[in-house]
Amino acid sequence: MQETGKTTGKYDTWVRLHTGWSPRQVGWALWQPGYVAHPWPRDELRPSFTFYICEELRTGRRGITARAIVTKTVGTIKVSTPEEAYGVIAEHLFDDDLTIMPEDWRANRYNGHKSSAPWPQQLTAWRAETEEVGPYVLPDLASFPRTGWLRTSAIAL
Repeated sequence: MQETGKTTGKYDTWVRLHTGWSPRQVGWALWQPGYVAHPWPRDELRPSFTFYICEELRTGRRGITARAIVTKTVGTIKVSTPEEAYGVIAEHLFDDDLTIMPEDWRANRYNGHKSSAPWPQQLTAWRAETEEVGPYVLPDLASFPRTGWLRTSAIAL
């Protein structure tokens, strides 16, 4: 499972922690202006970028369950309200085959938490095609940074 380019002399693999939103082919992050998300695939997050999805398994452990290839992105932009964030994602990433209804967007635990934070916020979003793999349970998956992105050279499947 070694992917992406050589930035540190070793192959690095990006893994995204999936916390239960649906559909998992769409991902997004909201944060306060001035916050610098790290680690984050800032330069890599564009069409054809490959990452792996990590989920909580029935056993209570985390495992890699899917390979994802980004097909569309919304670069980091400023949004003034949760409704504007949803509108941008809907306009750029949703279609007849993949969507999240506005009421489901509002009911999402992450979005509810972010809604109560000060606005405006920064938004980054992406859509990916996914392929089921594993699950692969690996020690590196026990702890993720606050960003939900883990970059590691230790994972090689």
